[in-house]
Amino acid sequence: MSSFDFLAHHYNAMTGFPGRIDALAASIRPWLEAWRVKTALDAGCGGGALMFALDNCGVTPVGLDLSEPMLRLAIQNARERSKSFCFHGAPHASAGAIHPGAFDAVFCLGNAIIGEHDDRSMIESLSGLCRSLRPGGHILIQILNLTPFFLGLKTVIARRSLDGREYLRFATPQKDQLTFCALVLGPASEVDVHTSTWGRWERVRLLSCVSEAGFEDVATYGAIDKSPFDPRQSTDLVVVARSAV
Repeated sequence: MSSFDFLAHHYNAMTGFPGRIDALAASIRPWLEAWRVKTALDAGCGGGALMFALDNCGVTPVGLDLSEPMLRLAIQNARERSKSFCFHGAPHASAGAIHPGAFDAVFCLGNAIIGEHDDRSMIESLSGLCRSLRPGGHILIQILNLTPFFLGLKTVIARRSLDGREYLRFATPQKDQLTFCALVLGPASEVDVHTSTWGRWERVRLLSCVSEAGFEDVATYGAIDKSPFDPRQSTDLVVVARSAV
């Protein structure tokens, strides 16, 4: 089983879909209202939970994901709930070519960009997302705050139990990257595991790439609710920016 097949197979249970849709909608609604969002790109849509949240808020969502297994999961989740969302199987860098200047906002949540391994690839991805925005459109990026992991203050990302299975996500630091692990412990001691590598995307480095990609008015928070960012304590790093008018 490939890493993306693994994630798609376990993703709904691991992330609590569909139970987290209402909480997602509540967290993004203030941003949608402030930015007067009618259309939005879910960049790295995964299983599509954010698309349902956007739809619940009256926004027309479009999903983008490079992983075919994850797209199949998102399409299945949509069909089972009688939704006909639009999806594209493509990298973030292609977003502007597929939908040039089309969106009021781009949401890139849940570590969707954290797998970029160098500044050049990050800037290319962010530039593609920027070009998909209308002039003055906004982006909201949410990733884990990685600093506590590199300081040795944190290892576990999330733990969840469901139907006799334990879903555990954790990360361990290397010099300039993190090894991410997702572990599923099932009945009869069955074990399923996935590992991948995340780049060292801490605040200063990520903000530099966001600016290089053509965004302005860049701000950072410790969560989507605008709580202040604390490099040692915040669970998340949230970056908000605007495309040039």
